[in-house]
Amino acid sequence: MHPRPTRHRTSALWLFGMVGLSAVASHCSKSDPSGTIATRGGSGPVGSGGLGPIAVGGTVNLGGSTVGDTAAGGDDEGATVSRDDACATSTDTARPLPSILQLVVDTSGSMDWPPGWAPETPDDSKPPGATKWDITREALLKAVDSLPGETALGVSFYPNVQQEGRTCLLDDVALPLQLLGNKASNARATWRAAADNVVPVGATPTHGAYLFGLQLLAKSQLPGDQFLLLITDGTPTCTIDCACTEDNQPVESRPLIEEAATALASGVRTFVIGSPGSEDTRAVLSQIASKGGTAKANCSDAGPEYCHFDMTTEPDLEKALSRALQQVAKSLRSCEYPIPPAPAGQVLDPDLVNVLFTSDGGTTDTIARDPSANDCVEGWQYSADGDNIVLCGEACDRARANPEASVEVLFGCETVTAPKPK
Repeated sequence: MHPRPTRHRTSALWLFGMVGLSAVASHCSKSDPSGTIATRGGSGPVGSGGLGPIAVGGTVNLGGSTVGDTAAGGDDEGATVSRDDACATSTDTARPLPSILQLVVDTSGSMDWPPGWAPETPDDSKPPGATKWDITREALLKAVDSLPGETALGVSFYPNVQQEGRTCLLDDVALPLQLLGNKASNARATWRAAADNVVPVGATPTHGAYLFGLQLLAKSQLPGDQFLLLITDGTPTCTIDCACTEDNQPVESRPLIEEAATALASGVRTFVIGSPGSEDTRAVLSQIASKGGTAKANCSDAGPEYCHFDMTTEPDLEKALSRALQQVAKSLRSCEYPIPPAPAGQVLDPDLVNVLFTSDGGTTDTIARDPSANDCVEGWQYSADGDNIVLCGEACDRARANPEASVEVLFGCETVTAPKPK
């Protein structure tokens, strides 16, 4: 797997709606005849989410009407940002960074059982009703159908048994990583056909399947934040190289925890859904989510509120799985926005930037810049490479919770900055 540089981000996948970004470029400087953007400084790597409250700074005058009059405090308290000012004279529009999602889905033989049932003898007949795979397939089809076209999706099922007599195979890709495109795209058609053609069979090589998914992400040249969603219904029964035990006896699953930590360090966050049947491995799945950077709030790897999405005690798998996918979707909505290029002949001053947030209801606030040099805990910061503006804390939460909201970046006026913590 090719390592990626470590970048702590709060951006990503849009399952249900988007937040637009309109940037107002400025009179900042005309000292650069090439028209290139000067280094925007930057303030170190940003935090990874779940951070402090939004800092609202000053009054915002939008074409003569003043809204959002709560100040952030400090030297910038009462500051005014106006589109009529000479410091903000031109506009540009951009979208949040796209996301790349690799689905790694368990389709072993036990996924062909109804939730809560397992055969006591090899001759036991399966009871009627929807199987775990039937329920998982329908939930995933609906979720993927809601993804915007600029999302890149890849899918691998495991154990990918395509040969008679084999119980484990890991080299098949159901959908190569690619942009989904519009509702009638070939990518979407390929995904639907692959999901409809699955016949659950075989053992459970979770470790090898997880690494295979990470390798597919590492090979991608598509821009955007990377995520892996692992869905499994049982304890691994095959080693990393697909050597399976007799009678589906468990193999050591704890190495997956460190794999998730390594993946996070290379820029891939891992979500985990544990379907009924994964009761004996809940602690491990929880730690994979924790080490993978997606632990739920107030969770514990020791339970009873695990850090992954634990479906094992849910009375209705269909509803619970849909809720889990919705929660994943919300947490993945992008909070990182590329900074548009400066007008020809101008450069952008990083200290003359302001960020406005307009909610679904039309109220506009100024989000103050976080003053810290490292982790972003309030408002916004530049990304580590200085190319993007990153919302964090409650600012990011508000953007994710308001799919029709807009985030505007104004260049040319003195930056409203939150006061430093005392």
